Amino acid sequence: MKLDRRIPRSLDEMADLSSLAAPPAVVTRSLTIGGRRASLRLEATIWDGLKDIAKSQGKSLEALCADIHDGRTEGIPFATSVRVYVLNHFRRTAAGSTTLVA
Repeated sequence: MKLDRRIPRSLDEMADLSSLAAPPAVVTRSLTIGGRRASLRLEATIWDGLKDIAKSQGKSLEALCADIHDGRTEGIPFATSVRVYVLNHFRRTAAGSTTLVA
């Protein structure tokens, strides 16, 4: 991967570069999974990915999260399982069936 190492020539370019260093927006949502309330704290882009996946599968966001929760490996945090699920989904759609386990 080639990095662009040039010096910014204007304040606009500096603003664009500084936005790359900003931490991702994290959003907390409450869901009902198996009749119990759960709080899930994920990056906004992961929530967007979940919404897209749920829509493509004809499921609600809560139903998709319940499926992920029920299928996760014991001992792996729920939020981690969701992140890996989203990553795997988009990897499969982009380039075959590369799979991580969580």
